[in-house]
Amino acid sequence: MTEKTDHKFWHEDGNIIYCVDGTLYKIHRYFLKGSSLDITLPRNKDSMDEGLTPDNPITLSGVEKSDFEALLEVLYQTPMAPSDALPIKILVSALEQASKWDFEEVARNISLNLQRREHKELNDLVAVIACCATHSSLFSKTFFLEMFYQICNHTGRFSSEFIADLNPHLLSAIMEGREIVREATTGKWLNAVRGVVG
Repeated sequence: MTEKTDHKFWHEDGNIIYCVDGTLYKIHRYFLKGSSLDITLPRNKDSMDEGLTPDNPITLSGVEKSDFEALLEVLYQTPMAPSDALPIKILVSALEQASKWDFEEVARNISLNLQRREHKELNDLVAVIACCATHSSLFSKTFFLEMFYQICNHTGRFSSEFIADLNPHLLSAIMEGREIVREATTGKWLNAVRGVVG
């Protein structure tokens, strides 16, 4: 497969090169400090130029290009205060990657951004609540319950891609909560979150 470099995360003055899904990224190690991506080079005595040349990048397997780019989008923008202009989908994806690669401060700041925003679209609500369930230590239970309540009261339809990505336990709780709201048994929706938030 030919590796591509024609994108905004190929910085000529970058000093470390990664390959994700056949795409090369030449980025600045400065942004990786303190994370598990901050690799001491060379990692392999037999390959002294690993990560330093396009012919010998550090290959990250098990990572999708869109997820890695979401993380880079946040890192290169303002990692300590991610922009409200970034779409929810990018922030959720960046939070997953930030957690995976030990960008603790970045993950915390993304969660704060998500918690202060107003979420109206059902798909955004579902993406955020799934993120809350996966990374519960980064979100308050109050926020989780507010998101859950909004989803249960939302009149929109779920997209199939979000349903497929949801934890079955969380999906079941959401469906039960939406049914309770439809039946207008006010207050009983709290029962649907038992076991989800602990």
